[in-house]
Amino acid sequence: MFKKILAALRGSQTEAPAAAAAATPITAYDSQGRELQISREEWREKMFLPTLQQAWDDADELYRQILTGINDGFAADLPAAGERLVEIDANIDRSHTTLGIVYLTNGQLDAAEATLRAGMEKVGETGALLTNLAKVQFERGDEALAEQTLWQAVQAAPNLEAGLMWWATTEREKHGEAAYLDALRTAAALPGAWCPQLWLARHHLEQQQVEQAQALYAGVLASGNFDRHALMMIANDLGSTGHLQLILDLIDPVYDEHLHGPTTGLNLMRACLELGQNDRGRAMLVRMTALNFPPIQQHLDQFAQAFRAND
Repeated sequence: MFKKILAALRGSQTEAPAAAAAATPITAYDSQGRELQISREEWREKMFLPTLQQAWDDADELYRQILTGINDGFAADLPAAGERLVEIDANIDRSHTTLGIVYLTNGQLDAAEATLRAGMEKVGETGALLTNLAKVQFERGDEALAEQTLWQAVQAAPNLEAGLMWWATTEREKHGEAAYLDALRTAAALPGAWCPQLWLARHHLEQQQVEQAQALYAGVLASGNFDRHALMMIANDLGSTGHLQLILDLIDPVYDEHLHGPTTGLNLMRACLELGQNDRGRAMLVRMTALNFPPIQQHLDQFAQAFRAND
């Protein structure tokens, strides 16, 4: 059960065959924002490995490149980079968690645990370090200890979605839907929590209990204690359930494209377009264009054309 839940949270129930993964192209963008498809090996040799080396002395960029490598399936190329990150990164929680994940992904469980515990000795038992220690314990087959560690992780960081949803979903699989909701409510009561509230709101939307969901969203947004992921999740959930005006009413007043990223801005423009609020949508388009972010340029051009056609 625990394994099935962890696999689902990783994004699939089964591991893709190595040959299929190797054949999957990498999506990239040129300077005009046009989408390109590049073979994985060409990307690795000509782009990823050189870029990784260029980032060797820049902790922030090295961290980003390691995450890219993990997500793109190049974990075997990353142990030295992860070890370098531990050497140069002032953010001990980030560096030790990242190296622990690199070792874990490569099946080096002893090295992963040693790295995570070394991080805890320096900065304490953070949510990220504990969640990944739970993964190590799970991979060793000690599910009871993994569950115990996972609850510690949720207490330390209730907004860390991977740990929160692994724990809450485990409660549902063991005891049913009521236990899942109780777990989310328990986490929502922890200091500084906002992520559990969003998952509770999603449940209310699924049950067509819009007022309850709106109240949860309003509480999170009024607190100011949220990140870009929160806005993306709110916009996506409201959009998928057809509550477009609530997207604008709740998110537009707090959205900052420089802090919260472009995805939510695109969702706001989509809501404006579908609701016929063209002037409001064009104002957002101006803000998004000023970001000068090539990967979204194609979308911005499409919105500009759609707003003209919608007049």
